Amino acid sequence: MITLPRRSVTRFFIPLIDVLILLFCIFLLMPFVSGTPADAPDAKPEPPKEKLPENVSDLQKALTEARARIERMEKQAQARLTDRLSVRVLQIDRKDGTLYYFDPDRQEIRTEADALKVIGRQKTIASSAGGVKDVFFLILLPTKSSFPTDDQVKVIRRWFKDVPIGFDRTTAGE
Repeated sequence: MITLPRRSVTRFFIPLIDVLILLFCIFLLMPFVSGTPADAPDAKPEPPKEKLPENVSDLQKALTEARARIERMEKQAQARLTDRLSVRVLQIDRKDGTLYYFDPDRQEIRTEADALKVIGRQKTIASSAGGVKDVFFLILLPTKSSFPTDDQVKVIRRWFKDVPIGFDRTTAGE
């Protein structure tokens, strides 16, 4: 007697599972692909912000003003940094960690009031030198010294919190 060959169940279920996974993925992606319907009740057209002038001369005048404004902004962006920034150098004494500057003699900054006085004076000098300039305080840290301590740096940062400052290690005068 002739018997039919036995077929494994996996020959049938593997392709079926693949097709079901593919259909499930398509089902998951449908909301992203479909987008929002055009006639949705929540979609309100935005009212025009400003009515455009209908006269051609008014449009040309507005275009000329916009081009001049863009040109002015590009020139400001390309202005040299030295034209906008005034750098003031402060130093820290390597022996005791005192903050000081030369004007023309050595002036020490020991309190927050001294720091605020220096900031105000330097801003006045920078603005009177021509144009509005930002004052940047560069604090030179000595090398081969235990000063400034972390606490002193925190105090200095608190004194100069409203103005830009930077710290730099120097080898000058070593």
